[in-house]
Parts: sequence; structure tokens; C-alpha cells
Amino acid sequence: MPPAVGNPRFGRLRRHRTLSVLAALVILAGVVSGGRWTYGRLFPPSLTCGTGMTATGTPLACAGVNIDSTPFTDHEPDRMRELEKAVKSANDQVKGDYTSVVLMLDLSPVSDVDTLTYGSLYPNIEGALAAVWRANNTAAYGSTPAVKLYLANMGSQYGDWAVTVDKLKQKVNTEHISAVIGLGQSTDQTRHAAAAISAQLHIPVVGSTVTGDSMNIDPADPTGKKQIADLFRVSPTNSDSVVAATQYVSGLKPAVTSLAVVADSVTGDDYTQTLAAAAKTRFKAPNRTVTVLPYTSPSDLPAGSGRQDYLVQQFNLMHANLCQAAPSVVYFAGRGHDLAAFVENWVQGAPCGIAQLHILAGDDASESIHDKGVLDGIASGRVTVAYTALASPDEWGTQCPGSDAKHNYDQFWAAFTGRPDPCTGQTLTADKDVPMLSFDPTDLASGQAMLTHDAAVAAISAGRRDAVGLRNPGLQTGILHQFYCAQMLPGASGWLSFGSDGTPAGKPAPVVQLGSDGTTRTIALTWPPDGTPNLSLPQRGGKGAPGCPNGG
Repeated sequence: MPPAVGNPRFGRLRRHRTLSVLAALVILAGVVSGGRWTYGRLFPPSLTCGTGMTATGTPLACAGVNIDSTPFTDHEPDRMRELEKAVKSANDQVKGDYTSVVLMLDLSPVSDVDTLTYGSLYPNIEGALAAVWRANNTAAYGSTPAVKLYLANMGSQYGDWAVTVDKLKQKVNTEHISAVIGLGQSTDQTRHAAAAISAQLHIPVVGSTVTGDSMNIDPADPTGKKQIADLFRVSPTNSDSVVAATQYVSGLKPAVTSLAVVADSVTGDDYTQTLAAAAKTRFKAPNRTVTVLPYTSPSDLPAGSGRQDYLVQQFNLMHANLCQAAPSVVYFAGRGHDLAAFVENWVQGAPCGIAQLHILAGDDASESIHDKGVLDGIASGRVTVAYTALASPDEWGTQCPGSDAKHNYDQFWAAFTGRPDPCTGQTLTADKDVPMLSFDPTDLASGQAMLTHDAAVAAISAGRRDAVGLRNPGLQTGILHQFYCAQMLPGASGWLSFGSDGTPAGKPAPVVQLGSDGTTRTIALTWPPDGTPNLSLPQRGGKGAPGCPNGG
């Protein structure tokens, strides 16, 4: 039988091993490439991202700067889509020269993983829209150039912040982006995002609800002392919020002789870490016992894994020690989203002689305003819940004409709701024939619309003092540093005056009581750190505003 005849080309490949390996790699690459192309045609992605964004994460979401106002996920609530369309409509009205402000948050929260919800996001977007509407259609904050607003998504738990910063870099010049506002929660991820924007783009980052004490410290600095040069914020720090809480507790009757601090010890969350650290020391007082009861919230849970169940287990075990401490007040130094697990465990746990537990929390408790577990607990009569808010819609009172700070708020309220000014009865007059905004006043309850409005006001006021298209790194940061002492900006949450480290001076901290129906009521207005009110612009020759050299 004659020998089989082989293919001469394969024979050469067998004799030359290097050539054989290269040929195999080429064939494999072709198969993989073709397979991907075929798979992509047969199974197209469920989410198509608009200009400035890319699909990433699990579950899939669009991260980046939303230039076209397209959906961030394929399952967005209708109200989120309405707000995205409102942003696009406002941008489409802008003609000629413009500057842009980017609201950067976690805009695709995952239920039972993120400690925020879509419901808590809406007021932030509405507040930014109100600031842009006032800037473009009234004389409140100058007149030119026009202002556009873009939404930017850092993804669930801010995990895609680096992707978003990269997309921001690609659009900063073409879209005339002059500042980033928002940031959201005080976490390691948001701090890295702020540091990257400052280092790479040199544009201001104005945090709206960024309260963690060390959020303005560059995470790349091993000494822990170097500040993020371009970071500003319109909210008091956690240390100031705890000072406000101690001022409030010190005025309670009968005197608080026993207080428990329920402290989250999770790493990577600057909010809970600095809030707990301040609470452990600041509440100490003569004739008062302070008991610290630690717990640890989950730092990285996949979707559907049950954050609430995770925490209930720990609070159930804490129950006996809390009963043993028998505190007059519990200070909850944790995320507001986790407050429900604590309240439910107390209400449903074994009674131990404490008829009603008085809970005081930090500002993130605003996340629990509509939480059924918290509201049911209040309705049971077993708990009361109050918190030191960053802003509150009734903090300035109802008296007319009231203070200058109240006048500033009333002007914001009229723009936000499209209704007449509560004191003057006058409807805001727009410079152009444009529709009024008509947001629901109940969206102001958390204070976040006020704060995001104020962050946008600061960014717009700096951006308008820079020439359109001028890329002068650090210029707008320098302008923001001039807003202090007598040169304060009128904000909805109070006068805006920035210290040298970018933190606000002279901002109030209202103490808010939460009702069982989700309503809020300001029960005290505190002024950390020294209790001095800041209600009006300083008078010539009179006492200066916070931040003035030698007090004025």
C-alpha cells in the first residue's frame, strides 16, 4: 500500500516550530474575533449608551458623562427619564456661548446594595436644574454666558468613578465644562474621583452633601495632610454636625445622663468613620455616661445579597447591651439607609424597660425619610427619630419678611416650584419667554435639592467670571476662594462663604424631627462651631461674617 501523501505546507510547519506557533495564533485570533462579531450580531447588548458613556458593571449601567440625556440603565423609573428629558430640554434652549456644569453621582443605584435610592437622587437633579434655570432666565447670578447641565454616572457604589473621570476628560473642552458638582456620599471612591479631577483637569469640584472630615485630603498623599486643591463643599463637616448634635442634646430637659453611640466601624466610608470618631469624644460631658456600641456594615455586597438581613443579625445581638446601657439618647453614627434595620430590631425585639428610645442621627438619616421600617417604628411609639440635617426647608421660619437668609430661600423656592414667593406673593419674572419649573415642594424635605442648587450656584458664579473657552487651570478655583467674608453668595441653605480649605464657614445645622408620615419639621437651628448666627451680609463697620480676618 503506497504511503499517504501529506500536504507539503503542513510538512513545512512541522519542521519550523516557531512558524507553527505563529500560524496557530493567527488562526485563533481570527476565530475569537469572528466569534465576538457573530455573538454581537446574534446577541446584541441589552443596553445602548449615549455619547460620553460606556456600559459597565453588574448589573449593566452606563457610566460617564451623559451628553445626549439617554437612559443610564434599561430599567430606569419613569421619573428618572422625565428628569433626564428635562435636562436635555433645558440644554437645547441654550444658544451661543455657554459654560457647562456636570452633576456627578451614583445615578444607577442597586436596591439592597447601595445606601441610596432613586427617590433620594431626584431632588439633587431638581436642585441643579433650578440653579441653571435661575442662571439662564433671571438676574440672580449674572447673565452670561449661558449654562448647560450634564448628568454623570459613577455607577453603583461609585465603582466606575475612574471611567467617569476619563469620559469627563474627553468632553471637558468640547462641552466647555467648567466645574463638577455633587459627588454624593463621602466614600473612598468619591474622594479618589475628586482628587483625579483636580489633578488632571484643574477645575473646581463642589460637593453638595460631602461631609466626611477627611474628604478634602488627597488619598495619594502618604502624610495625610495634602489637600485636594480644587475641592469645595457647601455642607458642614461631620465634626460640625456632631457639634450641632451636642448643642442640641445639651439643651434637652431633663438632662441627658446616659447616651449610647451606635457606631459603624466599616472601612472605606469616610462619612461613618469620621462621624463615629467625633461622636465618641464630643458627647462626653460631666455627669453623662457615653457607651459605644460598634457594628460593621457590609462594604461590598453583590446585588440581591440582602444588606438589611446582614445588619439585622448584628443589631439583634446588640439589643441586650443597648438595654443594659439604658440610654436617654442613642446617637446613630451609621448610614441612614441602615437605620431601618436598627429601628425594626428595637421595635420587634424583647422589651427591656425602655418605653421609648430617642434616636438622634447624622445628616444621612435623610435617606430614611420614606423608609417604611423607620416610619412604622415611629408610628409604634417605641422610637423617636431626629437628625442634624445639612439643610431643611423650614429652617428659616415663616415670619415675613424674615432674615436675608430667608429671602434667599424664598427666591429659590419660587423658582423650584414655579409658585409665588411666600412672602412677597410675586411670581419670579423670567428674562425670556420660557416655561417655569414646577417641582413638588415635598421634594425639598431632605434638603438635598437646596444643597445641590447651592453647589451649582457656586460653580456657575465662578464659571461666569472666566472667559468662555479659556483654559486657565486654577483660575476658577481662585475665584471661588474669593467668596468669603463680605463677598458671600446667596444660597438656599444659607450664605456661602468658603474657608481656605474649601469648607463652608457660617453654615447652620438644623435639627429635624421625622414624623411617622414621612414629614419633617425643624425643631432647632444650631450654628456650629461657636453658635454665632450668619443671617445677613455684614454691615460696614459692624461685625464681620465668618471667615473675615479678625472677625470683620
